[in-house]
Amino acid sequence: MTLRTERYLKTSIAVLLTIPFIVPFLMLLSTSFRTFKDYVANPGGFPASFTLNNLTNAWNGANLGGALISTLITCAVACTVAAIAALAGAYWFRIHQGRFAVTLHWLLVAGWAIPTVAWLIPVFVILTQVGFTDSRIMTGVVDGVSSLPFALYLLHTFFRQVLSTDILEAATLDGAGVLLMFSRIAVPLARPALAAVTALVFVWTFGDLLVAATLLQDPSVNTLTLATASLATRENLNLQGQAAAGLVALLPTLLVFAFAQRALQLGFGAGSGK
Repeated sequence: MTLRTERYLKTSIAVLLTIPFIVPFLMLLSTSFRTFKDYVANPGGFPASFTLNNLTNAWNGANLGGALISTLITCAVACTVAAIAALAGAYWFRIHQGRFAVTLHWLLVAGWAIPTVAWLIPVFVILTQVGFTDSRIMTGVVDGVSSLPFALYLLHTFFRQVLSTDILEAATLDGAGVLLMFSRIAVPLARPALAAVTALVFVWTFGDLLVAATLLQDPSVNTLTLATASLATRENLNLQGQAAAGLVALLPTLLVFAFAQRALQLGFGAGSGK
């Protein structure tokens, strides 16, 4: 097989793998900007019309502007909680190699396997008793804590690769303490992995429905997922309105992933070579 044939084959495989993701996006885009008459006449076909009314009606009807602000606040809190806790925890587990530390690490990581519904209702009852429901900040904290097991695993795995024993021993011989090694060595090295963790937590929190629907009962603090769901009723699914709202919700996540991909490309090689 020649180099050109191999390149064409890889390109063809890559194109085929992207089709299951591109087609739903194109359908979402088409549904968002078609008139109702055009959509009813040919739901799965090519659009024969263009309108911004669906986007305008969804934006005003579901208060997508306020929902976007609520979502960004929740995501910012979740990313901060998950990043700080996972970074500190991963560093602690890296410098402690005993049996207790290893067991505790895997117990925390195993929390990722616990279904959300198993702990969400007890958390809701506790937060209701202390008056912390309908809070975007508290919802972000809950989302951040629920993402912590995966974030901890990812950062700890990264530290095991780049924060070698030789680096730790050299820093100790130079007189660096635990906190100085954390701030001067561990944090700079972890920037690419931290970017990946932040991006994933942002996307998960941005698309969360279950936690937000349980903890946010006040429509004025709805997130985008809740606002999008409110556009549908039993009598009217409002597919075009939901598609338009879904398109609004999709754009920030695409931007975050684009930024995270660039951060990983620029930072991973440099971080592992320090």
